[in-house]
Amino acid sequence: MLKKNIYLYLVVSLFSACSYLPEPINPSENLHIEESLNYISLGPANTSTNERGIIFYPGGLVDPHAYINTLAPLSSEHNYQVVIVKVAANLAITNINKANTIIKEFPASTRWALGGHSLGAAVACLALNNHPNTYEALFLLDGYASVDLSGWDGAVLSLYSSGITYVAENAANLPAGIDVALLSDMPTTSTQSQSIYHEIVGANHAQFGSYGAQNGDVSASISPSAQQNETRDFILAFFAANNF
Repeated sequence: MLKKNIYLYLVVSLFSACSYLPEPINPSENLHIEESLNYISLGPANTSTNERGIIFYPGGLVDPHAYINTLAPLSSEHNYQVVIVKVAANLAITNINKANTIIKEFPASTRWALGGHSLGAAVACLALNNHPNTYEALFLLDGYASVDLSGWDGAVLSLYSSGITYVAENAANLPAGIDVALLSDMPTTSTQSQSIYHEIVGANHAQFGSYGAQNGDVSASISPSAQQNETRDFILAFFAANNF
């Protein structure tokens, strides 16, 4: 998130321009997309039973469709049920507990990870704090915990772009962590009760999604596809280490 305080971010956002709109979507033929008023569901087309589910909160003022390109391969290629939350005014802080309501509509998915980008990452942490036993894993994209989750016994992955400082500044709110520079250095066994941090060198804030340039962001020196590929690679390695 570009603002450190999520409540200040909310106030500023309410007086800002309209939401960031999604760029074109490139769905795979192996992807099944369904929408409701509350979510976008990304499911693998080749199966109707997905034990493992991912629920994701979008960044502040970002249209939820902007994360389909980033998250869809987790479903179409790796058989995760992915659910992107739709939130009022495209501000996740207005719907903190919506994730826990939505997952009840996917009874085939009995194991859940929770994630988010920017303001959505901070809200994912708040949602986890309210329902800590519902989720096995948490991943944050350019986000941080504004509530104390240091004693949570799940696994945490924090991916962040170059120049971000608030991730380190708020690390005390997450379980004790380690920095991982390369994918080959990712743990291969359980990281329960631990946080894994990885800086995506050359990345910027907006390229975790597909919605164009964002006010106040830095210029990226890597392409959106490269940033999103690296994001997925680390998420998948994180899930594999934790048998998720």
